[in-house]
Amino acid sequence: MTTSLFPPTRRPLRVVGLMSGTSLDGCDAALVAIMPRASGLDIRMEAFLTVPMPPGLRAAITAQLSPETSRIDLLAELDTRLGEFFAQAALAVIEKAGGQAPDLVGSHGQTLWHRPQGEAPTTLQLGDGSLIAVRTGVTTLSDFRKADVAAGGQGAPLVPFVDQLLFGGSAHTVALQNLGGIANVTVLTPGHAPLAFDTGPANMAIDRFVERFTEGREQFDLDGRYAARGRVDERLLEAWLAHPFFAARPPKSTGREEFGHDYADARYDEALAQGLTPEDAIATATALTVRSIARAYRDFLPDLPREILVSGGGAHNQTLMTGLQRELPEAQVRKLEERGFDADAKEAVAFAILAYQVVFGAGNHLPETTGASTPVLLGKISPGRNFQRMVLAAAEATAERPVTETSNPLSERLDELSAGEITALMSAEDARAVEAVAQQAPAIAKVAEAAAEAIRQGGRVFYVGAGTSGRLGVLDASEIPPTFSAPSEWFQGLIAGGSEALTRAIEGAEDDAEAGTADLVARGVSAKDLVVGIAASGGTPYVHGALKAAKRVGARTALIACNPLPTLDYVDQGIALIVGPEVLTGSTRLKAGTATKLALNQISTAAMVLLGKVYGNLMVDVTISNRKLRARALRIIRTVTGVDEAEAETLLDRAEGSVKLAIALHATRLSPEAAREALQAVQGRLRSVLERP
Repeated sequence: MTTSLFPPTRRPLRVVGLMSGTSLDGCDAALVAIMPRASGLDIRMEAFLTVPMPPGLRAAITAQLSPETSRIDLLAELDTRLGEFFAQAALAVIEKAGGQAPDLVGSHGQTLWHRPQGEAPTTLQLGDGSLIAVRTGVTTLSDFRKADVAAGGQGAPLVPFVDQLLFGGSAHTVALQNLGGIANVTVLTPGHAPLAFDTGPANMAIDRFVERFTEGREQFDLDGRYAARGRVDERLLEAWLAHPFFAARPPKSTGREEFGHDYADARYDEALAQGLTPEDAIATATALTVRSIARAYRDFLPDLPREILVSGGGAHNQTLMTGLQRELPEAQVRKLEERGFDADAKEAVAFAILAYQVVFGAGNHLPETTGASTPVLLGKISPGRNFQRMVLAAAEATAERPVTETSNPLSERLDELSAGEITALMSAEDARAVEAVAQQAPAIAKVAEAAAEAIRQGGRVFYVGAGTSGRLGVLDASEIPPTFSAPSEWFQGLIAGGSEALTRAIEGAEDDAEAGTADLVARGVSAKDLVVGIAASGGTPYVHGALKAAKRVGARTALIACNPLPTLDYVDQGIALIVGPEVLTGSTRLKAGTATKLALNQISTAAMVLLGKVYGNLMVDVTISNRKLRARALRIIRTVTGVDEAEAETLLDRAEGSVKLAIALHATRLSPEAAREALQAVQGRLRSVLERP
C-alpha cells in the first residue's frame, strides 16, 4: 500500500463508524481519531459501544428478508427506521466520547439482500444516510457496497482494505478471520497481494439453531456452551459441506440469501429428523463453520497462515475457537484483542476509515479481493451541517503540499511562450484573484467591522506578515494616513526581519515564531487592538507567533491566507483566498499577492468609511502633500458645495488645508473653530453636519 493513498491533514479527523451485521443483534458504533503517518494512518479509539437492536426492529427486518413476502411500503419505512436507529447509535457514541461533534460518520447500513451474480447484480443496505446526517448534523457516508457491484465486483468483502492498512507488513502470513453472521477472511502474505473472500456461514446458522431450540428466549450460543454439550454428526456435516458455495473459488461473497433462515431451518429440521438432539445440531452447525473455514484455507490460500486473528461475535464462542485451533494446528489462533485491538469494534472502525478515505477522493477498497474490474470510490455522501468545512478540509488534504506550492498545469511550458502569451495567461489567472476575494466578501467585511471598532475604542490594527505578505501589509498601512488624514498609529505593518526586509529577503525571519511574538509585544499590543496575520501559505511561524501573543492579551485576531485554513483557537476570523497554483510555481507575489492586496484594500477602506473618513465616494480627509492632491482637494470642495475655483481656494485656506473642514465651513457658516467642534461632535462624519436641521 502506497503513501499516496492516504490524504495528509493538519489535524486528526474524528469519524464515527457504524456497523450492523447479519446477526441483527445491534449496531456497533466506534468514534476514532484518524491522522496520516508515513505509510498509512494512525487510528486512535475515543469511544466504542454496541446499541442492542430493539426486538420490534429486529422482527421488522426479519419479516422483509424473503422476496416472496416482503412489501415495498414496509421496506421504505424500514429504511427510515434503521436510519433513526443508526443516528441514535452515532449520537450515543459521540456522547460517550465527550459530546464534541465529529467530522464524519461512516455507516455500513443493514444488509437485506445481497446477490452480486446474475443478469442484474445487486446489493441492498438500508438505513438512510441523509437521515443520519440530519439527526447528527454530521456529513455521512453510506451505501458502500453498490459501487463495487457496479464495477463488476462482489460488493464484499470490503474490510480487507483496512486489514491491509492495520495489519500488513508482518514477516509471515496472517489471516484476519471475522466471525459475524457470515465468516470472511483476509489473508496477508509478504510479497503478495491481499486475498479476501467469504468462507461461508459463521454465526448465522448457529444463532438460528439456538433461537429454534430455546423458542426465541436466546439469540446465540453464549460461550459455545450448547455446542460443547453436543456431538458432531460427521455424516451430516459432510452433506452440509457439499453446498456448492464452499467449492467455488474466490473472489466470492455470500449472505442470508444462501445461508439465512430458510437454509438454517431446513438444516435444523433435517438434523432433528435424523435423531440428533438440539445440542447435537448446534454442535454440528458450529463444526460447519469451523470445517468450512479450514477447508477454504487449504483449498484457496497459497500458504497456510502462521497466525489467525479472530474478530466478530464468534470470537467469544470458545467451542468455535477451540475447533479452529484443532482444525488448523499449523497456525496460532488468537483473538484480535491480543494484538491490542478491540475485536468487537473492528468492523465499525473499518467503516470509519472507509468514510475518511472516500471524502478525500483517496482509495478505499481492494478490487483484487472483490473482483471489481476497476478501482472505484465506495460510499455515497449525505451532507451534514458541517459539509462546507469538510469541503475545505478535503481541498487541503488532497494536496501533498499547500495549494500555492503546487504546479499549475496551464503554465508547465511557460519557458516556451512568447511575451504576449505569457501576459495573456497571467491575466487569465489573475482573474481568479478577484473571484477568490469576492467569495470571501462576508469574512472580509467582518474583519473590516472589527478594524473600525478597534479604532473607535482607542485601539489599533496591526498587519503581521513575512516576505510579500509582510510588504503588502506595510504598504496598505502606510497608505492610510495620506489617503484619510488618519493617525499613523491606527494601521501599523509588522514584517518579519524588520524594515530591512522591505527591500531584501532576510534569511530565516519568517520561521521565527518568537520574533513574531516579540515584535508585537514591543508595540504594546492590548485587548483593544485587532491583529491581522497575513500568510499566503497559512502557516508562517512568525505570523502565528504574533497571533498567539495577541490572543493571550485578549486582542481580536484574523488570518488571511491563500490556502484552506484549519480551525485555530487563537484566530477569530479566517479569510481563505483560494486562488490555486501560481503561473510561476510557488511565487505567491503573483495572484496570491494580488488577492491579498485586494483584501487588505477592502478591510482598510471599509473601516475608514465606517469611521466617517469618506463623504459619498470622495476622500474628504485626504492629506494635501503635493500640487496634484491640492487640485484634487479643490475639485472635491467644488463638487460638494458648488462654489467656484476662487471660493474653493478661500475655503481651503481658512480650513488650513482640511477639505472636510472647508466643506463644513461653507455649509454651517460657522467659524473654523466652531465648525471643527461640530465635526468632532459627530465623530467626523461630514454627512451628519451637512444634513443636520
